[in-house]
Amino acid sequence: MTSAYELQDLEYRYNGTTILNIDRFSINAGQALALVGPNGSGKSTMLNLLAFISIPDKGQIRFFSVIEDNKTRHDFRRRIGYVQQNPYLFNSSVIENVEIGLKLRGVNKKMRHNRAVNILEQLKLIKLVNKRAHELSGGEIQKVALARSLVLEPEVLIMDEPFTYLDKSFISEFEDMLISIRDTRLQTIIFSGHDYMRAQILADQVCSIINGKLVRESSVNLFRGVFSMEKRSFDTGRINIKVSEDSDSGELIAIEPTQIVLSRSELDSSMRNRFKGQIKAMHARGDHIHLTVDAGESFQAIITKEALDELGMSLGDTIWLSFKSSAVKIL
Repeated sequence: MTSAYELQDLEYRYNGTTILNIDRFSINAGQALALVGPNGSGKSTMLNLLAFISIPDKGQIRFFSVIEDNKTRHDFRRRIGYVQQNPYLFNSSVIENVEIGLKLRGVNKKMRHNRAVNILEQLKLIKLVNKRAHELSGGEIQKVALARSLVLEPEVLIMDEPFTYLDKSFISEFEDMLISIRDTRLQTIIFSGHDYMRAQILADQVCSIINGKLVRESSVNLFRGVFSMEKRSFDTGRINIKVSEDSDSGELIAIEPTQIVLSRSELDSSMRNRFKGQIKAMHARGDHIHLTVDAGESFQAIITKEALDELGMSLGDTIWLSFKSSAVKIL
């Protein structure tokens, strides 16, 4: 499979402090990657590096097998659509803002107008076509910036916190659009955010930045504690979680929400981790239900609506959650 990005021995420093330190990482072309984590973890810095806006202090980035350098950087930027968290629009009409990139690339007036109208219709923004930038809400600015990037048909679409300013009515449509792009593999998608559950549904791969390292696990079920080599377990201070025999020592573990099995009673299975808990929160998103279960630690799990109906679970119910020791990743 072709790699859109290959990162090797990458280091980025700010005011003498190392923000990112990545040994080796790759992103496949056509993949949807989500970077999740709290503010200040380095997500925006990572996106700026992938958009070739920032330059690493050390290491190498390959973009579709070509090394980034002073000669290639400008061309790479033209192949990327980057929607930043607080995008800038020119104080002109929406249609002019969406057309501007095509105009700079020499696309004739009729063609760029048709392409701009088409993308605005797809995003259901056509009613804004003649509005000026200063008349738009924060969410509308975000949508227009997205249209401005998509109209260029970039090979890679990068979005920094794209859901922050979107109204609830548009979020579902936006999620469906990202899923459509992801499933047709028209573009490589990379986006950041705080919502771990949304990332699980929209992305092929979810990663976190922890202590400057890019970790191939989401931090939704991230627990700190003490690893016991003798017992092959991890003590969070509240519960003991069994880990696989080949696990290395570490101070953090992560468990993917999709690896957690929910049941009405304790399962008689090979899964070594079984905890009794109570459902504290339930949220529907698309065809999936996100649950928060208090089982000594607060766990996040994802199941289908069909599975929820079969289990007959409701908020406040007692539930068992189970997962294999191999589902526990030590970081």
